[in-house]
Amino acid sequence: MSTIHVFLGPSLSWDEAREILPDATFLPPAKAGDVYLAVKRGATVIAIIDGVFEQVPSVWHKEVLYALSLGVHVFGASSMGALRAAELHPFGMVGVGRIFEAYRDGICEDDDEVAVAHAGQEVGFGVFSEAMVNVRDGLSQALERGLIRQATHDTILREMKRRIYPERTWLLVPDIAEKENLPRAEVEALIEFTKTERPNLKRLDALELLTELGRFTRITPSPFEPKFEFESTVFWDQLVAGARTAPGRSSGLSVEAVRSHVGVVEDDAEQIFQGALLLYLVVKEAHRIGLTIDPEKVTLVAERFRRSHGLVTAAATDEWLRKNSLGEVEFSGLMEVLALVEAIAKHHSIGLDAFLPAELQRQGRFESVAAAIVEKRSALADFGLTFPSAEDLGTTTDGLVTWYETRFRKLDVSFEEHIDVRRFNDATRFVREILSEYIREGHHKKGMATADG
Repeated sequence: MSTIHVFLGPSLSWDEAREILPDATFLPPAKAGDVYLAVKRGATVIAIIDGVFEQVPSVWHKEVLYALSLGVHVFGASSMGALRAAELHPFGMVGVGRIFEAYRDGICEDDDEVAVAHAGQEVGFGVFSEAMVNVRDGLSQALERGLIRQATHDTILREMKRRIYPERTWLLVPDIAEKENLPRAEVEALIEFTKTERPNLKRLDALELLTELGRFTRITPSPFEPKFEFESTVFWDQLVAGARTAPGRSSGLSVEAVRSHVGVVEDDAEQIFQGALLLYLVVKEAHRIGLTIDPEKVTLVAERFRRSHGLVTAAATDEWLRKNSLGEVEFSGLMEVLALVEAIAKHHSIGLDAFLPAELQRQGRFESVAAAIVEKRSALADFGLTFPSAEDLGTTTDGLVTWYETRFRKLDVSFEEHIDVRRFNDATRFVREILSEYIREGHHKKGMATADG
């Protein structure tokens, strides 16, 4: 993955962007946590062009400051990037283009000036409405060319601004003109101008930013030198945990929508909420103690996950990712979280083990587990040896493992990895537990020598 990460959506197509900056990694419009994740994945230059506004929380100012504090160069233009750059340029975020300048200088103030309704990534972020900054620029150009007079300019501008951003489109001009009794010749000239010229200031600013990035990255810039100290807060910790435990948010579904559906419809809502809590607290604890995961471990977890979900071919994996609204980047994030679960379990193994009885009691399974353990102890006592071997049972260690696979579960990974996942520190303890279960179920009575020979 490139170290230049660009968040881009409806302002400009990815194909056009790649012609200017072929070595960059292009990502969908930025949401809360995405800039943080880009930094964690090795970005040295981040450009925010587009970002989400309503579907999910927008990219935080704090994560831009986090990136800058670690020496990452951050640029912004056109849409959400222009907003954030105008707010954060005193700290070192670089703004590019006329829209950034308008926000910086107080000419534009409202977020809705750059907001548009658009489709998702799968259909190229097709735009359904016109950004107010584009409307302003188009009307200004028409006025300068003498196509419309000031009164017509001001009236259409006022009426467009009154609409909510998903409704804004040049198609509203005829209705506005009729309602406000605007000069027909001017209206027709404006309509023709917008059809042929398609004024799009957001696109121009996006192109300018990408061109600037091309020049900037060719000189191999040294890390950004911040002139401020980044301070972590409880809210920052929550963002970090949320960013790493919610890799599926790229689907465009709001977290609130998912939570509401689960709460009403899913029978096992309580278990789902508790599982989400586990993932959140695991990542929060990993962040607190500075725990990181070896990439090789994440790869092993991913391989095990694919096997357990039947994702044995590339086609099956792609289909699963599509159904779960995950890209490769988000899938890697999910696997990192699952690897963290195992790592945190090891780190807190003593305390975790102490809570096993409580969890079994919560699930109503303690009685059956306790009864089985008592049966094992009784069976071992009847057998007469405290620590019998496989040979004492008339079998071998390999035979016991084969029985385990037949009786309980297949070893879809290496034996060493399997016992690691099942929370055993060594093979001897694991085989001994199989052996005691083998005795409890009475298999040692079939064709074996007695304990005394």
